[in-house]
Amino acid sequence: MNTNYRKIGRRRASPVRVRPNRKGPLPYALIAQDQLLSGVIQFLSKVGLPKSEIGRQLRAVADTVEAGRSVRTIQSGEYALFLRICGVVHDWSRSPDYTDSNGEPKALPLRGRRSLSALIKRRLLREPITRILQRMRTRKVVRQRADGRYVLLQRAVLVAKRDPVYLEWAAAVATEHLKTAIENWKERKREARQLDRTARVFNLPAGQASKFHAFAKKRAESWLEEIDNWLEDHDAPKARGRCVEAGVHVYAYVKST
Repeated sequence: MNTNYRKIGRRRASPVRVRPNRKGPLPYALIAQDQLLSGVIQFLSKVGLPKSEIGRQLRAVADTVEAGRSVRTIQSGEYALFLRICGVVHDWSRSPDYTDSNGEPKALPLRGRRSLSALIKRRLLREPITRILQRMRTRKVVRQRADGRYVLLQRAVLVAKRDPVYLEWAAAVATEHLKTAIENWKERKREARQLDRTARVFNLPAGQASKFHAFAKKRAESWLEEIDNWLEDHDAPKARGRCVEAGVHVYAYVKST
């Protein structure tokens, strides 16, 4: 690991620059390191972390790596709760016990055998129901009708502006993308590589950005629903053989050129 980062906490937080070796061209792994460290530092700076804290953490991580120890991945309790609530919404959208003949989520009573409480307890056995309901209402996942039953407002738990778990979720997604990239880099067979594609132009008129956003969102939702249906049809929780986690993530971007 390049140790030029040690100057970061004392002088500036970004960008990290790796100087070429005078004996030859800069290895591509070091170029990737430069890109990743610079991007991470910019990300952390923009979300408000002090430069001194960023530098301290980088020094601590470097010491861990140089000592031959593994760098721990820490997950917050709030993020773990968010993932379980996503699981509740998944079960409500997919389980035959909680969907009607058209495959649509049923309106559920709070208590009973096939109630919202019973559904929540599948994923969150020890969490108070009132706490989970509060989190689901905050993220506009459920609404209580006049008759007391609860209806599902969306099939996915969305993270919004200033959501406590958004940054942790984004970091987890970025990490998964890097795992896909390294697996593809090692895979010799092109047909065996995972999906990793980009559609873009460099001169989209700024006035078209909102239309691009709406178009991409609509198509992505339709495509992801199709992918999700296929995955659900082939999901086998009770399979005897080896199973793997599989999924697709989609994101869009607009930036100045």
